[in-house]
Amino acid sequence: MTIAAFLDPLALGCVAGGSFAVAWVQNGTAAALSGFSALRRELWIKVQDQADAGHRAVLRIEHTVESRGISCADRVKAGGAFVSAAADAMANNRSLDGFQAAMLRLGAHRRARLTAMVRFWENVADCAPAMGMLGTVVGLIMLFGNVSDAASIGRAMAVALLTTLYGLVLSNLIAGPIAQRLARIASEQIGWEEDAARRLIEIGRREYPDITASGLCVATEEPRAVRTPAVSS
Repeated sequence: MTIAAFLDPLALGCVAGGSFAVAWVQNGTAAALSGFSALRRELWIKVQDQADAGHRAVLRIEHTVESRGISCADRVKAGGAFVSAAADAMANNRSLDGFQAAMLRLGAHRRARLTAMVRFWENVADCAPAMGMLGTVVGLIMLFGNVSDAASIGRAMAVALLTTLYGLVLSNLIAGPIAQRLARIASEQIGWEEDAARRLIEIGRREYPDITASGLCVATEEPRAVRTPAVSS
């Protein structure tokens, strides 16, 4: 027996396609796109490295705000998408309440995206065995519908068994582990982002009462002296 005996493109396509289609219907297009994009981004993230970079960026924001004013917070572009968005919110809001509301919206958006990404792969893992069982039922129907044709019995039995195999493999060896890894990464990512958000809110609590009426960023360059021409006598 060769490996070719375990390959049936049609049966594989039906099980995989059906599983992904059901998960797409359950979660919507945005969640499905997030789930697929996670295969090249979130799945390979080193959360600790990302957290360290984020915390360093928060320290830079704190230094920038203390030395140049809160409207200059968005000058710090490092630390990842979350910290950059938080810095923009800090610079563009004129009150602590507005900044806190913006951080709540940002955190809720991040949690919703990560949750939808994980749920999509969990739904794929849940649907795959059912799609495999559906293929098994189809194969048995083909088997009993052509009992008189000995050549078709083997084909029908192969479809019945392979679809079950594909469903189990997709659920337990592919989609399930992906969902579990993404869930762990999402939990760790949300954890450090919430820590960074609390730190930024503390910075805002100190700095927003001192914001100038104009809200302009304090210049770092020394003003040039104006040279006045000498008055001839």
